[in-house]
Amino acid sequence: MKNIDIFSACLVLFSVFSGCKKEIVDVVNTTITAPVLLAPSNNTLINLSPLSNAVVTFEWDAAKTGNYTVSFYEVQFDKETGDFSNPVYKELSAQSGSDNKLSINHKIVNRIAKAASINELASGKVKWRVVANTGVVSAVSQVGILELKRPAGLADNPVDVYIMGTATEAGEDLTKALKFKKLGDGVFEIYTSLNAGTYKMVDKTTGTPLTFVLNGTLITEAASANSPATTKTVYRINLDFNYASAVVTEIVSVGLWFSGYNTIKANLVYDAAGVWKATFNNAWKTESWGKDERYKFRVVEKDAAGVSVTKNWGSSKQDNVRPTVNQDPTYFLLKEVNNSQYDFSYKFQVESTNTEVAFKMQSSADYTHVITYK
Repeated sequence: MKNIDIFSACLVLFSVFSGCKKEIVDVVNTTITAPVLLAPSNNTLINLSPLSNAVVTFEWDAAKTGNYTVSFYEVQFDKETGDFSNPVYKELSAQSGSDNKLSINHKIVNRIAKAASINELASGKVKWRVVANTGVVSAVSQVGILELKRPAGLADNPVDVYIMGTATEAGEDLTKALKFKKLGDGVFEIYTSLNAGTYKMVDKTTGTPLTFVLNGTLITEAASANSPATTKTVYRINLDFNYASAVVTEIVSVGLWFSGYNTIKANLVYDAAGVWKATFNNAWKTESWGKDERYKFRVVEKDAAGVSVTKNWGSSKQDNVRPTVNQDPTYFLLKEVNNSQYDFSYKFQVESTNTEVAFKMQSSADYTHVITYK
């Protein structure tokens, strides 16, 4: 919360006059009248839109002072029942506090509403006032009232997000909560399984975290919620706190695609923490020109409406070389690619009747896969 002490600023101004006794006496004896609030009008209803460029502009008549002394202004906000002894937010006006106007964007006003105990998707009132100060004397305006309506979502994007609960792989131990992968500011993703039970998402694994859940496609604050699954089901959960939106996608299957055979030759089984595994007979396809060792992955997903789609995960290179024993790990990184039979495939290093593959969509690292020849 921005918290600027206008009195410190004013005292700096006061010190400028410290070299002249007469001027010091004039400043000490100055007078000041209270500023008068002009806008917004009392009980104005503001529908907050934090993603827009909208602002709320607060204006007041300038305080009048004796001896041409400069006034500085601080705008203070408090709960409807507050007495400003501990304002929920305060900020200097424009021009480093000397202007009789302050514009605050909706994102910050939404934070003020949250601090004033106004819940998301609810309306509530806050008080505001202006304190004028010369560094020697001060005066306080009358109190204004605003009604604020908050949108869905949190007032601030979390830095981190975790999931826990009886329905999750983490259980109810906060310290073992599973962390989402952060894709951008307010955007997170996790591959994990849910079972019957309850879950919640938290913003930290120490102290008293903020808790939130999914209400359909919306992210909302709540203590916990029932899992969407009745039996163990693997999901990809995508969260976008910028829009308070969520998408939950079921991962139906992960298959190892052999390009030469033009089919899936091994179905991977979900293990835990975003990892699927399989052990298979890695026999390459014999062609007239030799053997084809190319492969990639095909993943079947199902959305909330029950519609299934197939996605392909492969290499960032359209045509790959065969890896070596000491191959750079970046060779195995996964990227969503097209559904061609041969393009963007990897190559096996050797044939083996007992090959193990791990398809790893883990939050703690790059999405990748590991091939082990036994």
